[in-house]
Amino acid sequence: MARLKKSKSILRLVFITTLLLCSTVHGRAQGGYKTGLGFRLSGVTSGISIKHFTGGTGAIEGIIGFRYHSWIITGLYEKHQAIPNAEGLSWFYGGGAHIGFYDEGYRYYYYKVRGNKYVIVDEDRNERMALGADFILGMEYKFKNAPITIGLDAKPFIDIVPDFSGYWDAALSFRFTL
Repeated sequence: MARLKKSKSILRLVFITTLLLCSTVHGRAQGGYKTGLGFRLSGVTSGISIKHFTGGTGAIEGIIGFRYHSWIITGLYEKHQAIPNAEGLSWFYGGGAHIGFYDEGYRYYYYKVRGNKYVIVDEDRNERMALGADFILGMEYKFKNAPITIGLDAKPFIDIVPDFSGYWDAALSFRFTL
């Protein structure tokens, strides 16, 4: 029960911080919008995405990703560059960090080398937290006469805590813009 209250408190903090950031920064971005809210559909970190341009070509993106028995909060800083002769289309790159939480009481299976054989290890995991670094490279299209963007990105990330692990993630994003 304490874990659930802690999770709700963290989500409230992320939501309030995002609202404050969005209300204090003004101006139109290179992509033709200021803030976009929508969904990120991927293999590892599908969830809710909010992107806010901080002026010029810089943007911050927050992702709250959900997966079976886990969720992850990611914060990214991105630089957008317009693609010449392709109105509304830009490419972007950036980086950031994440914190992830994995529920207790689930079974975790993996292969491990013992001697000269691979064996399947079956572990009963307790609650776990992960911290790490994220990188992103992608493209985004802002529809001219509609408040919608669509994006495609590759977002590899690594967990540094509790152990060093790497993941490859790619996604399709849809956002409604303001």
